[in-house]
Amino acid sequence: MIGSRIKGLGEIVLRVKDMRLMRDFYVNTLGFAPMRTDEHYTFLKLAEGYRGHTQVLALFDAANSNAFGETLEPVANRASPLHHFALEIDSENFIEIVNFLEYSNIEYVTETFTWVKWKSIFIKDPEHNILELVCYDPEI
Repeated sequence: MIGSRIKGLGEIVLRVKDMRLMRDFYVNTLGFAPMRTDEHYTFLKLAEGYRGHTQVLALFDAANSNAFGETLEPVANRASPLHHFALEIDSENFIEIVNFLEYSNIEYVTETFTWVKWKSIFIKDPEHNILELVCYDPEI
């Protein structure tokens, strides 16, 4: 089975319409570290990964084909099959991040999931993808 062999999340790839706008949001607004960038791709470091494979958020120009060489349908606003993606944070940084979002006038929603003792902050990027920042909190 494949499931028992997974060691972590390698990367998340978002197809984007406006590379400059999206790169600016993730790098300059949220502070993600760029690893490699050009007009077609942006690779952003999320965290150290498993055995040298850095965990990555990648932005791919929507016109790029997929790994099978297939041309994909155009990206439509608010029509992505992606519900959201989640990145882990430390519970000690939760309030700091909320304060940053307040200061930066970035709309956010918080939610608590008592069944797993998680608390989350949800934000939208400029192309309406929803990013969840989630942490485990034993006090919930």
